[in-house]
Amino acid sequence: MEAIRLVVWDLDETFWRGTVTEGGIVEYVAEHEAIVIELSRRGILNSICSKNDHDTIRSILMERNIWEYFIFPSISWESKGSRLQSLIEATQLRPATVLFIDDNPGNRGEALDFVPDLQVEDEKFIPRMLLDPRFIGKQDPEMTRLKQYKLLEERKRDQLAHATDNSEFLRRCNIRLRVEYDVEANLDRAVELIARTNQLNFTKKRLPEDVNEAKKSLLALLKRAGCQSGLIQVVDRYGDYGYVGIFIVEGGRRDGITDFAMQTLVHFCFSCRTLGMQIEYWVYEWLRRPSLNVVGEVLTDLFSPKTVDWVRLVTSIASENESEDRVASEIRVHGGCEANAIAHYLAAASDKVVVSGNFATAEGWFARLNGISLLLSAAESADGDFDAEMARLKLPSNLMKSALFDEPNGNVVLVVNLALDSHRTSPRYRHKAKGWIIRTEINGLTTTNLVKTDEQALRQEIESSHHSTEAKAAFLPILEHLRADYESVDGPDDMEFQRMCMSLTERMVPGAKLVVLLDAERYRHADQKVKPAPWMTRFNDMVRRVFENIPFVAIVGFDSFIMNEDEIQMGGNHYDRMVYFRVADEIVKRVRSLPAKNTGEFTRPIDAYALS
Repeated sequence: MEAIRLVVWDLDETFWRGTVTEGGIVEYVAEHEAIVIELSRRGILNSICSKNDHDTIRSILMERNIWEYFIFPSISWESKGSRLQSLIEATQLRPATVLFIDDNPGNRGEALDFVPDLQVEDEKFIPRMLLDPRFIGKQDPEMTRLKQYKLLEERKRDQLAHATDNSEFLRRCNIRLRVEYDVEANLDRAVELIARTNQLNFTKKRLPEDVNEAKKSLLALLKRAGCQSGLIQVVDRYGDYGYVGIFIVEGGRRDGITDFAMQTLVHFCFSCRTLGMQIEYWVYEWLRRPSLNVVGEVLTDLFSPKTVDWVRLVTSIASENESEDRVASEIRVHGGCEANAIAHYLAAASDKVVVSGNFATAEGWFARLNGISLLLSAAESADGDFDAEMARLKLPSNLMKSALFDEPNGNVVLVVNLALDSHRTSPRYRHKAKGWIIRTEINGLTTTNLVKTDEQALRQEIESSHHSTEAKAAFLPILEHLRADYESVDGPDDMEFQRMCMSLTERMVPGAKLVVLLDAERYRHADQKVKPAPWMTRFNDMVRRVFENIPFVAIVGFDSFIMNEDEIQMGGNHYDRMVYFRVADEIVKRVRSLPAKNTGEFTRPIDAYALS
């Protein structure tokens, strides 16, 4: 039998001796009252299903100071079967986790007829209850779970009063949602959400049953490169529901979706305590609808179109002024592997976050855009010829373009990382006729120059790669076109880089702000040792000198936000997710005090920025 999460008590001849309407209470059993309180301390809920007068019973139990320990009490003269069914639906618990205690075998039979999975006992079971392994529960000395269900009960009453238009009721609830990114500090709740949710657990990827093993498994997932996660806290005018959901996403989606939906949900699960608020739907939309394989039955259809306009994202639960949390109407992030990660943590600071930059395709190609010449070329690539050309190269043109300098609807913040330019000789390819500059590579052949490398040697490299036979064959006609129509070019030298950066600032619309990111000057190598990266130190120094005197530009370096070497992962700009969170937090702080670009601003002669 399953562990019990709710006990539903009959009253007459069960909770007390005697019948209220036929001679009154003969003996009020204080031990039963103590059991209710102890169950509440174990996180197990209590309710009532009794045939009696509601006001009379309420008065009796309030006098004993026990009334508030019961949730959704059902006290009327109607049959118990249908009322039990409604009560369990209101609590949003599975019947198998609910126990109904009644001295009358007819009532127990009726209950099972209406709710077949319900657990039932007679009054003789009560003295053994606290010793039964089904009632171990989880220590909750503050009775947090009871308090949260009392909030749910109050909401349910108000919701019934507005039953004709539930959306209007929800809009009046002042529902605020906060994302807690420090999941490690709340690991017990994270494990509990993944392990115990079912009806709103969309992926149903379970952790080990042993709690310590479950924590170890979850921590390992959270530390994986490309993994981002958050706990969902919800508050409304009735109170704080605590952490009611968790999402964990990983990169690697390769179906040409723009924005930071280029990710896949590993875990996406919510407690039923906020069922009906559509929190899970709102979060899925907020995450830009990442790839999700729904397993089993769930109570919410995430894929049906609907408008959830009653949830407000805040950075602090105490925040009543939404504008305090926003630093811009739109934030546009352009860069490498860090772009999607940082975008997650900037989402609460803007009405809209747009991401562009490096990406992989299902066909085995990897495209880079995190260099200044690549960025400027992407911003100019808007005609139909470019779309046709990218289709020929098996690169989604929507991902190869950049909307970084488009006219925004409101004020805009640009966040860019140009780290590819720290490797000037890293291969880039320029279209001989059109002048487009792109950087594409076969996954796994990062340093191979696809245009200059001897054809036979290139074929051998492809043959020895990890790709399938079909993929290897598909590479060849694309490479033939690339070698015929493109020429290999180096990245910009120092002066070219400087001039292009000035072009970037000149292209920015008036009212915009720019944040330039600098990768860490330490690098974890294949031998797992972290060593200095002198090429990045040189590049970062140059970037600082280029932008240091421009008032509407802020420089934010990752090095300042890496607490220890364990937070540096393999490869460039790969860090523990909390590093990205700290960087995003710094971006928000800097943007608040950063002046916006004025109309006509940045027109000083380029020679004024000559590098020494």
